[in-house]
Amino acid sequence: MKKIILLFGLLLSVNIAFSQKNIDADEILRKIDAGESISYSDVTINGNLDFTSLKNNIKKEGGNFFGGDDEKIIINIKQKIEFNNCNFNGELIGYFHNDDDDIIYITNFEKPVTFNNCTFYKDITFKYTNFYEIVNMQSSVFDGEAEFKYTDFDSNADFTKSTFNEGANFKYTNFEEKTSFNGIVVKNDANFKYTNFDNDIRFIGANFKGNAVFKYTNFNKKINFENAIFKGLAEFKYTNFSNGVSFKNAKIQDIDFKYTNFSSPLILDGMEVNGSIDTKYANGTNGVFDKKKW
Repeated sequence: MKKIILLFGLLLSVNIAFSQKNIDADEILRKIDAGESISYSDVTINGNLDFTSLKNNIKKEGGNFFGGDDEKIIINIKQKIEFNNCNFNGELIGYFHNDDDDIIYITNFEKPVTFNNCTFYKDITFKYTNFYEIVNMQSSVFDGEAEFKYTDFDSNADFTKSTFNEGANFKYTNFEEKTSFNGIVVKNDANFKYTNFDNDIRFIGANFKGNAVFKYTNFNKKINFENAIFKGLAEFKYTNFSNGVSFKNAKIQDIDFKYTNFSSPLILDGMEVNGSIDTKYANGTNGVFDKKKW
């Protein structure tokens, strides 16, 4: 009898453990609406985690958004959000534009946000989002589109060793503090056009398998592309390197520095360009690109 009871208890504990590995996205949203801090590890989240559906801590603003008549609804998440080693089967939605009602929904995060070593099987959208505190998305895999267009990162942001299988869109984004994209892999295009980096930024060992677009980007502090790989076009046209840049040991197919503004130090030791390099109208190069070999 004791063996039967022990076996039953073991099966029950296994069943409970198994059930805890799957969480419905709506359950997480209910907890956020109730003001609970969110912390999950080693779970699979089923369904869309739609932050724009939250009902509490909402601010409404009138029309004239982007010069139009859209109403803007801002959802402010006031507690910490943390996911470690989790799988997301649905979309992560932090932005939604309802064309029928001319309403735009935007999600802001007032506390630290962590998606560490997570896998996103579908799209994530944080367009126009404001992250007020530290953002940690290290070692994560983005199978769908990853959109951070017009997003503000007010504190440190870390995407170290993350993989973007459908590209990464950081167009018009602002990074105010130190940011790491060290060791990232972008299998489609990486778009950092018009992006502002106000503090130190690192792309050490980054692997851009598609085009890497940094056109009109402002690097206001140190920028490091050491050991980076650019298999598509590396476009730095009209880019500003205000405090120097390092391409040490970078491997590049084609690169466009047309109209680019450089400042010291410009480090090119060991850089390899297999295709074309365009430095027409570039400023501050001091003839360093004339050598062809570095």
